[in-house]
Amino acid sequence: MEKIWETSGLEVPESIVHYQGHYYVSNVAGQPAEKNGLGYISKISENGEIVVQKWAVGFNAPKGLGIHGSEMFVADVDVVAIVDMNTGKIKKKLHAESATFLNDIEISSSGDVYVTDTFGGNAIYKVSEGTISLLLKSEGLNYPNGLLLEGDNLYVSTWGVVTNPETFETEVPGKLVRVDLKTKELKDISTSFGNLDGLARFGDSFLVSDWIAGGLLAIDTQGNVNELLDLAPGSADIFYEEGSNLVLVPEMIEGKLSAYKIKD
Repeated sequence: MEKIWETSGLEVPESIVHYQGHYYVSNVAGQPAEKNGLGYISKISENGEIVVQKWAVGFNAPKGLGIHGSEMFVADVDVVAIVDMNTGKIKKKLHAESATFLNDIEISSSGDVYVTDTFGGNAIYKVSEGTISLLLKSEGLNYPNGLLLEGDNLYVSTWGVVTNPETFETEVPGKLVRVDLKTKELKDISTSFGNLDGLARFGDSFLVSDWIAGGLLAIDTQGNVNELLDLAPGSADIFYEEGSNLVLVPEMIEGKLSAYKIKD
């Protein structure tokens, strides 16, 4: 993998999406479960230059991002905020009852939004037709983080069972899990191997980031894990762009966004 560019000056960047020639990055700008009003979203060019530092404001600790049509959905502690992409203004906030740490977002082609509630929740919420509801709550979700939707299968990269809520340390680390959306049945795709955050598809394999140890890893169809890139701790919700073969990594602790090209 070859590093293409790096953007510094961000404040605890967590997630990234692409829309009409620009990247949009969520900035937690504080602690990830704090309701401090400091969070915002930055607009960045395709070569890594910050176009608008605070393109959208009015958040607490925004993390996962997803776009459907001209709307951006933002996971923000216990609400999913809906942002107008034309103006950068928040149109609506949907409160997820009992949620404490809404994290990643994945959106179906029809506009259904799936959101993980990682620490304390062990749950996945669903937004459909403007209403948010609890889809699944289970210890088998193993503190769910990243999401990837393929048909009726929702893949989940998990953090692992937390033994220290202050440091988020785990005795048993996370793994890749599949949720059958029709039956709600869970199936392990890999064994436990890391404190997983971002999740993306790369050919027949999955790409995941390990937040605690750092690193970009690949999981093949047999569940085997290989390290592709050594990264600093805090590697968050990765974004893979198939057309350009780029992997973008928000590095929360370093306060930067890095772009890597996967070589043939």
